[in-house]
Amino acid sequence: MSKIKFLAILGCIWYLASCDEFCEESNRTAMVVNFYSSTSGTAQAATKLSIQGLGNDSLYTTQDLSSALCPLNPGSDATTFLFSKLVENAKVVDTVTITYSRHPGFISSECGCVTYSEIQEIKTTNHSISSISITNPSVSTVSYRPQVINGENIRIYY
Repeated sequence: MSKIKFLAILGCIWYLASCDEFCEESNRTAMVVNFYSSTSGTAQAATKLSIQGLGNDSLYTTQDLSSALCPLNPGSDATTFLFSKLVENAKVVDTVTITYSRHPGFISSECGCVTYSEIQEIKTTNHSISSISITNPSVSTVSYRPQVINGENIRIYY
């Protein structure tokens, strides 16, 4: 091995050893929404569904979803989402407003702070949504990685 390669490897090892710890926890929160059949009460993917935060970009475009991660606005006590579903080639839109209380949290010096939320109330227009229930009002940090199961916050029945 040449002297330059050896010094480069040694420099990389020294750099990595001198760094602070890396944040391995998520510092993002999102409400976990799961979808259920209103007739059987069992988990069922919502077909041809789009979700958009009111005044924000789309979270999900037309697709089949068994669950969704919907971030709540950390600077407000309410967030409104538009749930658009294609039903017999017609777009049916439900407005879902989540009201919540916010409180700050500290994860670690590497990961920083986070805003946690407690869901207080959910209002919906019930055009294609049959009903909504809160299963866990505490909105905490989530992982956006596939194969990671996040705790459910609300159930939407179609």
